[in-house]
Amino acid sequence: MSISIFDAYILPEGFQKPDSFNSVNPSQGFSVRYPRLVASDHDTLVSILAEANSEIRRMPVSEIIQAVGNVSNRFMDQNDSLRKKALEIMGPTAGISSEMAEVILAGMAKDWTSKRLTDLLNREFATPKMLDGFQRIDFGRKQMAYGLDVNFTVGSGTVPGVGVTAMIRGLLMKSSVLLKPGLGDVALPVLFARALGEEHKVFRGCLGVVYWDGMKDRMDSQMSEKVGVVVAYGSDETINAIRSRVPVTANFVAYRHRLGVGLVTREALSHESAADTARSVATSVSTFDQKGCVSPQVVYVERGGKVAPEEWVELLGMAMEKVEDNLPSGLASTEEAIGTQQLHIATELSQGRGSEALMLKGTSGSWTIIFDSELALKWSNCKRVVYVKPVSDLDKTRKILSRSASYLQTVAVEGTENRREAIASSLSEIGVTRVTSFKRAPWPEPWWHQDGNSVFQGLYKLIDLEDSKPR
Repeated sequence: MSISIFDAYILPEGFQKPDSFNSVNPSQGFSVRYPRLVASDHDTLVSILAEANSEIRRMPVSEIIQAVGNVSNRFMDQNDSLRKKALEIMGPTAGISSEMAEVILAGMAKDWTSKRLTDLLNREFATPKMLDGFQRIDFGRKQMAYGLDVNFTVGSGTVPGVGVTAMIRGLLMKSSVLLKPGLGDVALPVLFARALGEEHKVFRGCLGVVYWDGMKDRMDSQMSEKVGVVVAYGSDETINAIRSRVPVTANFVAYRHRLGVGLVTREALSHESAADTARSVATSVSTFDQKGCVSPQVVYVERGGKVAPEEWVELLGMAMEKVEDNLPSGLASTEEAIGTQQLHIATELSQGRGSEALMLKGTSGSWTIIFDSELALKWSNCKRVVYVKPVSDLDKTRKILSRSASYLQTVAVEGTENRREAIASSLSEIGVTRVTSFKRAPWPEPWWHQDGNSVFQGLYKLIDLEDSKPR
């Protein structure tokens, strides 16, 4: 059987062409190849990117936006070879179905368009021209935004496209970018970087995307002091390992593992709305095969509606099966398959010991719902597994969720505006930074406050030029 090979790297001009490679097979018949680098190679990469930074500094931010937008348009063009290549590689590298790959690419690429990026910068700065030079912002001073020379981003491999978004943020700040994507997110960043190099020669020097296996190809040496900011996505263990190697002169921005939670109010369980609510929850849970930090893992359902939680969970099961028909889950890895099997066995054993937990499973075993009156927060690392927990009053969830406050970020709420605002106000006190609907949960706006901060946190500094005459 022939094996398809994808070269998961694009190196800046000036870096010696690699002649030694490692490879990994994320799926049967598909291999990801990457250069065999040592710590000194990383230092060389950073030095080349730092040297090339002067070129992107001279590029108006409007031209950077236009170049990125042009590539984004190619990813959205049904007939473009770049889009076709991306969809071909996303499936085997990310472990997702072709249908899911199309949904993810469409959802991600729309946020990389020129208009969305311009809107993003307008929300961050008084004017995006602050990235080109000093601009009058108020009486007494002018101000300029200045990105760090080299942005080193270590991406996560759970959701395709996150690496591209991180790369774009760095480029908008006129930083040179070195991105190490996760295995599940190698396709889009590499293809995007190659296309940017075709758009404008400046990106061939200030941009590098290189995958390596974080476990097998460990780089334990201290990072180069030419790195201005390190952005890291991953588990607490990964974040701590990276943090220890960041030079004291660099900013460090961490995006830790987070947990998505859902709340369904009694108002959303009328006879007219209960099925619609179930469809929204099922789609939210299934998007990204539930791998994203915004994906609900646990849903608390309030009693007192026209449809009881015990009835509603059956509607959710039908909705999950319908989503599976239209948006199939990807082939489970050996680890995921074993995890799901163990979860099913453990639940069945618990039922045999008298537990009232109810388990619903998809016809192909691709999704699982566990309906359990035990309110303690519980989640799995398997695909499309959601815990549904009935609660007499959603006000009780605040105390329950507070025990896992350090992992909370996105909470999807289905209900009236007054209830949603009251819930948001209460949950903000325990660390929740985003309250949204189930429909919008998978797709935060480009300008969302991730973990409560600007998406540009730590990526730039502001320079004040005060007027010579006193006020």
